[in-house]
Amino acid sequence: MDIKLTTGITLQTSKGQNLLQALKKNGIYLVSSCGGKGICGKCRIRILEGKSRIASTGKLEPRDIKAGITLACQTFPQGNIFIDIPKESKLVIGDRIALSKSGDLLELLKFLEASISPMVRQITLTLTPPTIEDNISDLERLRRSLEEKDMIGMRFAHEVVSSIAQSLRDSEWEVTLGYTVGNDIVYISPAHTKKDRYGFAVDIGTTTVVVYLANLTDGALMDAGSTYNSQMRYGDDVITRIVYATESGGLNELRDAVITDINDLSSTLLERHTINKEDVESVVVAGNTTMTHIFWGLNPAYIREEPYVPTVNFFPRWRAETAILKANPRAPVFTLPCIASYVGGDIVAGVLASKMHRKSEIALFMDIGTNGEIVIGNREWLVTAACSAGPCFEGSGIRHGMRATEGAVESVNIDPVTFEPALGVIGDVKATGICGSGMIDSIAEMFLKGVIDQKGKFVKGIKTDRIREGFEGPEFLLSRDNSREVVLTEVDIENILRSKAAIYAGVSLLLKEVGLGFDAIEKVYIAGGFGNYIDVDKAIILGMLPDIKVFFHRKCLRHRRIFMPYFQRTETRGWYHCLKDDIYRALCFKRIYGRIYVCPLSSPHPYAAFPHCEETAIR
Repeated sequence: MDIKLTTGITLQTSKGQNLLQALKKNGIYLVSSCGGKGICGKCRIRILEGKSRIASTGKLEPRDIKAGITLACQTFPQGNIFIDIPKESKLVIGDRIALSKSGDLLELLKFLEASISPMVRQITLTLTPPTIEDNISDLERLRRSLEEKDMIGMRFAHEVVSSIAQSLRDSEWEVTLGYTVGNDIVYISPAHTKKDRYGFAVDIGTTTVVVYLANLTDGALMDAGSTYNSQMRYGDDVITRIVYATESGGLNELRDAVITDINDLSSTLLERHTINKEDVESVVVAGNTTMTHIFWGLNPAYIREEPYVPTVNFFPRWRAETAILKANPRAPVFTLPCIASYVGGDIVAGVLASKMHRKSEIALFMDIGTNGEIVIGNREWLVTAACSAGPCFEGSGIRHGMRATEGAVESVNIDPVTFEPALGVIGDVKATGICGSGMIDSIAEMFLKGVIDQKGKFVKGIKTDRIREGFEGPEFLLSRDNSREVVLTEVDIENILRSKAAIYAGVSLLLKEVGLGFDAIEKVYIAGGFGNYIDVDKAIILGMLPDIKVFFHRKCLRHRRIFMPYFQRTETRGWYHCLKDDIYRALCFKRIYGRIYVCPLSSPHPYAAFPHCEETAIR
């Protein structure tokens, strides 16, 4: 059977295959937050000609169904079919989000009172040239020289040995060896020539992948590139991807997707600076527990099953060739250790970059995203937890929710008299959806302007055509034009309030676990891709964040934390201090969590906990 697109492309499909699968097989990807289960309603297509079997219409409105709109994951062609894919349904991944020169790491080194200390160490050797009397092999000659410096048991890979003969003679028997703490030789270079030394730092997020290029000689952060994580093809959140990896046998697909993203960015950075990949001598990788497991091809199945145990907490220092990365094949790859199934190495690095583990003040560290991770403590103690906020802030489960890409409403201001919204749209184009920061702005504005009550219900009697009865009940019309409307429904608001309640309840319970109140917190660090752009005041009004005036927005935490393993070894001992002393709380096992969770389901919830919000509402 043929699938013909309005672009002129014709694809082949087989009986029993839905349109989402057929398009994916041919390299055309649609937004599918739920992984093709028919729940999210994002993979919308329009059938222009041909017959098909529709298994479910999901969240589609009657007018959409009447216009020929169906969900690709629920549409099974019964013959040749002609379809159109709306712009908002297309998943654009693989393109670089950003590729720009960044500043250096000197500010970070100063902040941490640390110095650069690459994972690959160097030693310079002067060898005695061979003679008739001293005619041992080149490798044994090299080993002998190393042993004279008490370096015994060094390991030489085949690739290194294959080049030794020429390398030693070209360098006139004076060489510099790069080696790891595990006694593996990474490279041999002439001692009289300055060796270029570079490193990659890779931040694998559920949504985005970022690659940084650093000069390990002087500590300069030379460049950075980012792209959307291509694993989005298989689902928005880690649970959906774990299911795809285990139940659909897609672990290798997921791994190939993220490795390709990393290598595409790495290749561009290397070409841009005319750097040989052999000169990339080390790589650092950070991510949540699921992302790092998939990166290494490790089975993530038991991360989501009680008692929620990962395969690895401390990752061995495997080599770049094992990870299939564009770097020196023998380069060590340091993977930031994980605390638990839902608190990964990115959180450990964030704590260290903030230095909260070295200070006397009690601080709160929050990584706000689909899986909100929280750390509370100081240099004496640290306690951490994860609370599932759900993927709504990434656009999933919200009628017109989307990621923070072009066309997304990111800020909202509502006129208190006319109730007309003024929108900030990413890319200054027509609105096609609303992202997380826009959701927070919208609900906070609607609450402050009297459009909704504390429980998120629309106030009756308001004279505006912006509030109307929709397919799922009452909704607020944010944007409208001939081709697309963007609304926020009462059901959407309920889902958002649930997500923010999970985050607030997580912080509340963690404080309760250590016998403290919010007034004990002296500083708050906010991290995470979504957390970097959150409007703190609006989030407090929403009731997502506690009403305390000690917020410290550290947007640079994202690149600060990823470089931690490149600093002096006295600093990186903090990894083990954090993990050894950190206490992980599995909130799902706490019965009280459910009771605490119910309280913040309103916005912002009891005014006693939000005195500044009460003042704002009165004004």
